[in-house]
Amino acid sequence: MEKEAESRRKREVLEKVGQVIASIKDAKHVDQVICALHSLALRLFPLDSHSLAGSINEQHREQLTSVRLPDTHERDEWWQIFYKGPAFALLAKILLYDVAYDWLTCLPISARMHVYDVFFLRGQVIEVVQKLGPCLQWRGSSDDDNRSVHSNAERLLVLCLLDNMGVTQIARELSTYCQEDLAHEELKQISSRVVQLLTSIPDKAQAGTPNALSSHVFFKHITTQLLAGAQEWDKLLDGGDHIDKNKLSGVMLLMGEAFARISRRGSADVLLGVVVPEIHKHVQSFLPPNSDVPMDEAFQFTPGLRFWLKMMESIKDPYSLERMTEQLLKQLAAQNTGDIEAHWILWILFHQVFQQQASVRLSMFLEKFLVWKVFPSNCLRWILHFAVFQCSPEKSSSVKSCNLRTLSETLQRLVMTWSKRDFVQSISIEQQAYPDITAALGLCLEKMSKEDLDATKDAMHCILEGVGWKVLTI
Repeated sequence: MEKEAESRRKREVLEKVGQVIASIKDAKHVDQVICALHSLALRLFPLDSHSLAGSINEQHREQLTSVRLPDTHERDEWWQIFYKGPAFALLAKILLYDVAYDWLTCLPISARMHVYDVFFLRGQVIEVVQKLGPCLQWRGSSDDDNRSVHSNAERLLVLCLLDNMGVTQIARELSTYCQEDLAHEELKQISSRVVQLLTSIPDKAQAGTPNALSSHVFFKHITTQLLAGAQEWDKLLDGGDHIDKNKLSGVMLLMGEAFARISRRGSADVLLGVVVPEIHKHVQSFLPPNSDVPMDEAFQFTPGLRFWLKMMESIKDPYSLERMTEQLLKQLAAQNTGDIEAHWILWILFHQVFQQQASVRLSMFLEKFLVWKVFPSNCLRWILHFAVFQCSPEKSSSVKSCNLRTLSETLQRLVMTWSKRDFVQSISIEQQAYPDITAALGLCLEKMSKEDLDATKDAMHCILEGVGWKVLTI
């Protein structure tokens, strides 16, 4: 019986949408369009029909106010069927193209808000974005058609995604999908498709578009909302020693995919401009004397903070991860971040990544950053403390506190590169002016005893050989 009732309700919804579309196509006056849309909107959303009475002619007012109001349960049923089935796609096509060109400028503001915008602002944002995004590239039969469709889509995107915090709502919807046991691969596909549309919006927006859709402003909004969404759902997780990966996976998939694409589009600086102050604030709140809770425990067990430990892990694109990390270090340096604070920020973001992907520590931090990248000197210290010494700065003065095995391996790798004859010839002028690898060697040697150094294969021989080559190149 339940399946029969559900099938009957689905038919009712589709039939109603068909009637509304037919009424819009046959309409000769804007009031007829308003009445048609109102008859459906009333089934989906709690509307005050009397607020529209002043927007239409008297002959149509009774049609508005005489419509039967559904109860809350019926309205929720209709909403679920409308947005999770084909009905919304059918209506959206008419609203975004036909109505946008033929009728939208005729709609009074109150009517536009209550019987037009409402379908996009109170709907399922994942579905809404997938209908609005393609409008930005639509090409009609005339420039007027194009302008009408494009400008309306941009207006709705600003309202939906920015004013209504739509990206945070997308995170909520993906978390709901997790609770509904949606297959992980299907969840990844939905997340990827939505993020691809979201991050391409600034590129597709027309010249003279609202400033809110410029890449700098738009990506800043997206990042802020993603962090808010992750924090919100992290707080809802059960307390304990572990995170329920199923509940959080939707949010983290969305965040990882979005951060990767934003970085790929050259806006890693914008992204980190939001992330760095936020995580810095949390780290400072748990440093003595502000708190006596150990930093690692604070982020592992505090609801609302645990997602930070998985943020970098969620980014699967190595190039984007590298760009974000580089920007992270440079922004921390630009803000004169203290060594201890910087160490804990790196630990929070990369500790789990190092455990699961050892190649990140080796290839990115130790090879690319120490050898080929140019960083301020404090960044170099942070990289060594975290990725090589593997202890916080306040403990690194003691040689015993450092990870001697990692230190020896790193020294060996650095000195083998540094001592090669062609190394000086291959690096840029900027790198020669700021020789990170030479400074890194010095800091590593400082942490090693004579016995440790003697145990490192050919280290002293390579150092002397490297000094010789550098003297010859002066």
